[in-house]
Amino acid sequence: MNLVRLFCLILVAGALPALCAAQEHPAQPHTHAAGQALSNPVEAVRESVVKGRQLYVFECRQCHGNRGKGDGDMSHAGGVPSDFTDAVWQHGETDGELFLVIRDGVTADMQGYEGQIPEDDIWHLVNYIKSLTRR
Repeated sequence: MNLVRLFCLILVAGALPALCAAQEHPAQPHTHAAGQALSNPVEAVRESVVKGRQLYVFECRQCHGNRGKGDGDMSHAGGVPSDFTDAVWQHGETDGELFLVIRDGVTADMQGYEGQIPEDDIWHLVNYIKSLTRR
C-alpha cells in the first residue's frame, strides 16, 4: 500500500510544474489564419481608441473588467474571460484574430457581436483592447 502512495506522490510531483503553468495560461494560444489575413482598416489613433473604450464600457467591461484583466462583475458567471493585459492571448494576437473573436464569438460565454455592433466599431474595440496590453 505504501508503494502505491509513493508512486502517486511521484506522479503528482512530476506533474505539478505543468499544472501550475496550465493555470497561469490555460491553453496555448492558437492562431486563426483567416484572422491573420485581415488588416485593420481603422488606424489606432487616439480618437479610435477613445471610441473603442466607450464601446468597451458598454459591451465588454462587465466580464473583462474595467482595465481588461478578466475580472469584471460577471466574470464568475461562466468561463474565464480573457485578460487583455496579459502577454498571451488564447485566441490569437493579431488585430484580425481579435476582430473575429468579437464578431463571431468563441464560446457560449463569449458570443459574437455580429449584427449588434457595426464592423467599424468592432475595429475601434480592437484598437482599444490592443492599447491595454503591457507588451
